[in-house]
Amino acid sequence: MNRPLLLGVAVLLVAGATVFFFSGAPDAISQSIDRDRLLPVVTAKVEMLDTYDVQARYAGRINASRSSNLGFERPGLLSSVAVDEGAVVKEGDVLASLDTRSLKAQLAQAKAQASEASARLSLSNVTVERQKKLLERKNVSQQRYDEARFERQAVSAQLAAARASIQALEVAVELASIRAPYDGHVVARMVDEGTVVNAGQPIFRLLESAKLEAHIGIPPASLESLDEGAIYQMDVRGQLYPAVLSQVVSEVDPETRTVNAIFIVEAPFADVRAGELARVGLTQRVTETGFWVPLEALTEGRRGLWALFVVAPDTATGDASAQAPKNSGVAERRTVQLLHTEADRAFVRGTLEDGEAFIVEGTHRLAPGQRVRIVDAPPANSSAQVSQTRVQ
Repeated sequence: MNRPLLLGVAVLLVAGATVFFFSGAPDAISQSIDRDRLLPVVTAKVEMLDTYDVQARYAGRINASRSSNLGFERPGLLSSVAVDEGAVVKEGDVLASLDTRSLKAQLAQAKAQASEASARLSLSNVTVERQKKLLERKNVSQQRYDEARFERQAVSAQLAAARASIQALEVAVELASIRAPYDGHVVARMVDEGTVVNAGQPIFRLLESAKLEAHIGIPPASLESLDEGAIYQMDVRGQLYPAVLSQVVSEVDPETRTVNAIFIVEAPFADVRAGELARVGLTQRVTETGFWVPLEALTEGRRGLWALFVVAPDTATGDASAQAPKNSGVAERRTVQLLHTEADRAFVRGTLEDGEAFIVEGTHRLAPGQRVRIVDAPPANSSAQVSQTRVQ
């Protein structure tokens, strides 16, 4: 190749480089380098809410709907005990009995007295009728007739007393046996056969097995979240059972400052025992204006407050402003007040406006005034996705 031709090619290359330089390519390269230097951040928009829900758990105890200390109404010798602790009984089952030989002897005597009085009353009736006829024929005096008539009344009263005594002794014989007043479980047996027991002395403790109740202490401020007849989930040893709110006691406990709420727990007696600890979760709606943020979006502020970083417009002048890429800005700290926290999020209020973008993660790498670039959240970043979802 001759020398003039080489010189022409060189001139063309220099001219092309000059055109390329002045056409803005260096600006593109500068912007690419500047963009790579900006800290990438993920943002979410503020969604203002007027209320937020607080999940609270309250504890109490499982109780049988009915529990009884069973004993005898009269003293006596305990002759037999039919059940032991842990026994399952049906309504009407005989649990224990007293020695009734003395009662049965008195009952037989009362029946004999009633038979005697009945016979005497029959004789008195005949006597009164006879004296009446004689009086009509003037064969006896009025005094004799009146004596026969009042004698019949006395014998009739004796018969009524004998019959009342029979009834009382029959009731005493019946009450000499303890019968189960309802279906239940015998949870305690206090005495054994051969013991002379007093009237009212507890022999058994019986718990009803048909229904179980949970007595939960609820603060008065949370009563608005309760609805009688509604179904709630009762936690007993980590197992959830449906429970219907039966009633709320209208008195505040002076010691705990709570109100007793009674729930009917739909659970087998074999799975849930009386006396166990139970917990119920309630949702309480709080009227307060604010918005939800992920916990990782919060950073410590001044004087014990908290702060969020928002992406503010870049106010730099000159080439730095002109060469700033799209979706970029500077990190600006905003103070917020923490109202409520949960496992991975917090409800806050502050100077942010509805729809304003705040940085949801990586705040430990930020400093006020630092230039950042907004990027989309990676699909695998579940925490960022959750933080950008509005929770009602």
